[in-house]
Amino acid sequence: MWPPEALEFLRELEANNDRDWFKANRARYDAHLLEPARELAETLTDLGQPHFFRPYNDTRFHARPPIKEQLGVAVGYGGAGGYYVELSLDGLLVAAGLHQPAGDQLDRYRRAIDDGRRAAGFERAVEHAESAGLELARPELKTAPRGYPTTHPRIRFLRLRELTVSRRHALEPWLHAPEARGRIRTELEGARPLVTWLGEHVGPSQRSGDQRGRRATNRSNQASTRR
Repeated sequence: MWPPEALEFLRELEANNDRDWFKANRARYDAHLLEPARELAETLTDLGQPHFFRPYNDTRFHARPPIKEQLGVAVGYGGAGGYYVELSLDGLLVAAGLHQPAGDQLDRYRRAIDDGRRAAGFERAVEHAESAGLELARPELKTAPRGYPTTHPRIRFLRLRELTVSRRHALEPWLHAPEARGRIRTELEGARPLVTWLGEHVGPSQRSGDQRGRRATNRSNQASTRR
């Protein structure tokens, strides 16, 4: 999978984060980070088409380093969610679901959770993901959302704003071995019922002029800090 040289590149990038350095070392990035990610994506085509996030940050409106210090790839990621893998010096992040749902998506999600039959499918999907080693996002709301009682039997699900499951692995030797592909696939497969449920019961945002594309693009920037 990713060779040790991938982590060495990331360490050097952290110390030399500018466009000139990256341009001079782009071949290393392509060989040690991007190419292994492409090979991984080729084994995941049944989960969807891959999207490889560009290495450059948008620094026009935010004080960010010019180069992203992680490699992120989304698989099958559309308006209703998908799968995500990221390698950085913080570790290997494996995640799936809907990272930043729009307001109308949250409304539909909460209505589904309020419905016992549909909520049972969500609970089964979460349990399936947890059995693969993934963890449900922590609730962000401190209390029940408007219109729902604090005594709701599924209050912990109603308090969610990030509809994802994930696992962050430490940087260990197995990441450099072929077995890494199988381990990553097993975890993403564990999240498939959740992604399916979100597609059926939440779906893409119906708001005109919504910013799903921006949210998906920002995912690579935000995942490290939000998890």
